[in-house]
Amino acid sequence: MRLKKTRRKGLSKISKEAILTALRLRAEQLSVKQNESDDNTGTGEVAALLNELEIHELELEMQNDELKASYKTTEMERSRFADFFDSAPISYFILDGQCIVKELNHAGSKLLKQQKWEIKGRYFTDWLLPAVREDFYEFVKRLKHSDSGNCYETKLTTREEKVLFVQVGGTAIKNPDTEQIDYYITLTDVTESKNVAQNLTDTTESLNQILKASLTGTWRIWPKQNRVFLDEFSKNILSINNGELTNTIESFLDLIVPQDRQKVCSICKTSGSLREVDLELGLQTQKKEQETILVKGKEVISNEGEHYFTGILLDISERKRAIAKEYEDKSEQQRLLTEASINAQEKERNKISAALHDSICQLLYGIRFNFHHLKKGKHEQEELNNITILIDEVIREIRAISYELTPSILKDFGFTAGIKEMAHRLSHETFKIYCKIHHHADKLPANVQLYVFRIVQELLNNCIKHAQASEVQITVCLENNIASVVISDNGKGFDEDIEIALRRGSGLRGIKNRVSLLNGELKIYNHAGARFSLSFNFSDFKEVFP
Repeated sequence: MRLKKTRRKGLSKISKEAILTALRLRAEQLSVKQNESDDNTGTGEVAALLNELEIHELELEMQNDELKASYKTTEMERSRFADFFDSAPISYFILDGQCIVKELNHAGSKLLKQQKWEIKGRYFTDWLLPAVREDFYEFVKRLKHSDSGNCYETKLTTREEKVLFVQVGGTAIKNPDTEQIDYYITLTDVTESKNVAQNLTDTTESLNQILKASLTGTWRIWPKQNRVFLDEFSKNILSINNGELTNTIESFLDLIVPQDRQKVCSICKTSGSLREVDLELGLQTQKKEQETILVKGKEVISNEGEHYFTGILLDISERKRAIAKEYEDKSEQQRLLTEASINAQEKERNKISAALHDSICQLLYGIRFNFHHLKKGKHEQEELNNITILIDEVIREIRAISYELTPSILKDFGFTAGIKEMAHRLSHETFKIYCKIHHHADKLPANVQLYVFRIVQELLNNCIKHAQASEVQITVCLENNIASVVISDNGKGFDEDIEIALRRGSGLRGIKNRVSLLNGELKIYNHAGARFSLSFNFSDFKEVFP
């Protein structure tokens, strides 16, 4: 058995023809010896030879079976590899030493938009652009002298003259049959990714230009990492030099005015809610004018599941100043219109007051004078007395109306006398008005005195008509260029919301108009009666106090 194994092992190393030739020579030698020796001896050797031939024949049959099984296995493996090679999603090409295509798979045929038979036997470089063919030859040289795979990017063209960007990889393998080197090449179409990358580059550049033109920067904040990123545009907007920002949230907060820092802190504390960011923040600056930025963005989640905020940052300082200037101009225009309207009202009041005083009152005085000089009987005299009383009443009413229209005492004796005279005239047993007026109040400009007088006058009229009050206190203070006028009563106050009352009452609207002419502030309190507080800076007006 051991001999059989040894012989079988030896036989596996030689061909079937070699074994038969050796056996034939052995048989011829035995035949020659048989003629020279006796019959008994030849018969034994022939028998041994036949036995050996049988053994060799058996071993040859076993080897033949092994070869068939090996061939079948090889064919199965080749068929499996061929199917895998042809159905692979990557384009495969097998080139000979001259770079002629020997074999390719279905993906390679599809990539070049041609049938396999149209591609085989042609130089692979026929599909490369002329400008990049030399690069491919250099790549092949590297494959020949390299043990590991190589790759590079190149451009090829299809039958439709469409240029494709491909990633080329490969390796060099010696063919066992021809002892020549074949090149196994892979092609991966990266045209779409190149186009996407180019579009991304173009979009990024366009976005950068837009951000630069619009003075807009980008930012990101990672609350949990206490980290801030600002691009160059943002740093320019914030006037940050290199190295001045440590990229922490605290260093960013140092750039913001204290009253706005809580806005940023509250956003960081709510991380995880995917909320949007829309903040206006004032900046710490040495400039006289306030610098303001608009921060807009949104919370997003990274691929690793980390929450962070990202967005844009705009300098809106000029826009804020323009809006403020526009508002100021509109306010000034409205103030001028209101002032013109009030001045026109005052002129009309002066005309009407003058007409009442100089014309109608004088006529009534003349009528009363003539009645006094009439000599009648006792009965007629009583009738004349009644008429005189009525005439006196009409004269008082006309004088009151004239005073309401134009308080002559205000012009003749000043603000303090005018207010006190009005308080005295409107007071009676069940309604008292008390005054406390600063001694420099008469030095206020004439137009300011008139505005304040009209405000006090309208408030007193409202108190008499609606408040059901028994006492009113008028206080006028002047201190540190601020004038403060307070009118308070002990009446029932407002029955409705103050804002509604201001919109509905024409008298209160007139008060607001005059307050705006003074650039003042009017506060109304509705508790234990009504209290009106007016304050304004009188240094804005022409006359200067000693």
